[in-house]
Amino acid sequence: MKFSNYIKLVFISSSILFTACGKNTSGSKSSAALSNYSEDLTEVRPKFEYSQEESPVEEEKPVKVKNNDKPATEPQNDNAQISKVLNRIAMANEQITDAQGYRISIFSGNSRSDFEAAKSYILQYFPELQIYESYSQPTYKIKVGDFMKRIDAEKYYSSLNGRFNSSRIIRDKIAVQKSFEIGN
Repeated sequence: MKFSNYIKLVFISSSILFTACGKNTSGSKSSAALSNYSEDLTEVRPKFEYSQEESPVEEEKPVKVKNNDKPATEPQNDNAQISKVLNRIAMANEQITDAQGYRISIFSGNSRSDFEAAKSYILQYFPELQIYESYSQPTYKIKVGDFMKRIDAEKYYSSLNGRFNSSRIIRDKIAVQKSFEIGN
């Protein structure tokens, strides 16, 4: 692109930019009229008749305050209803024993001696982690931990990966109560 074409392009684009950003002062009187606009729509709103059982929610009535003559609204106390709901949620949560979470698979191999060595290492250095061992002929497998979040599993994974090179984090069904014990 020639230099003269470049100058023309810059001049045209800057003039378009300045004209687009200019202040429009022609509608200032009409905008003031719009801000003071109000309309009463009570005549066109639908009216409903309620029976005794279906009465709409009553509005809060103003209460006189002794020290001050300004009307105040009396706060509603919903603590009893909130407590009932929270108790129901707590009871439902207590019944949950298993959930989807994470475990660390640290060993998978055919050697029983390596299997026992891996298990004893975990028992010695990570006693807070639950060990899940399985045997499907001819393979021994060890998974450890019950982690609700992957980031919690990654903390232990970084320590275990140095000792067990084939370790990896896997999604698994975990015991919820045991996952709370790991963090404490």
